[in-house]
Amino acid sequence: MNKAITFIKKEFLEMLPPTIFFFVVFHVVLFTRALMAKEYGLSTTSSAAALIGALIVGKSILIADALPFVNLFSRRILIFNIAWRTCLYLSLVVLFQFLEELIPMISKYGSISTASEHFVEEMKWHQFWATNILFALFLIFYNFAAAAVEVIGRNELIETFFGSRNNQLNRDV
Repeated sequence: MNKAITFIKKEFLEMLPPTIFFFVVFHVVLFTRALMAKEYGLSTTSSAAALIGALIVGKSILIADALPFVNLFSRRILIFNIAWRTCLYLSLVVLFQFLEELIPMISKYGSISTASEHFVEEMKWHQFWATNILFALFLIFYNFAAAAVEVIGRNELIETFFGSRNNQLNRDV
């Protein structure tokens, strides 16, 4: 029983940073979509959708990180690994976005084939590309931050950014 609790705690703590990050990202994207649709304000349903999306993406990142090919460029310079991970994560996000648009169309038209026929015509492509551009930028930022934590170390990074100014001055001397 203690092993199970330890495992669940470890998984939860690993999932927490990307989930919090993407919770904020999803709210930024939802707000941007609302502005594009000339709707001002976020409803509780969109906040719930942001939370669910963040949980899905947070867990997807943990699953993707467990795949053997995610570290394909780990022995090369760091930028290759960051670019590779960004492409992988962005592919997952695009897949989820297509599913998010396709599933309501399947229920509307009754079959996947009919929904697919109407998909290209009814898709709001300007919102789709605007959303993917935002996700790509945030994923690049996320992967840079994750790489910095991996290379520099969590505690050192926190100390560097949030430590006291006196500690920084002492290092410079």
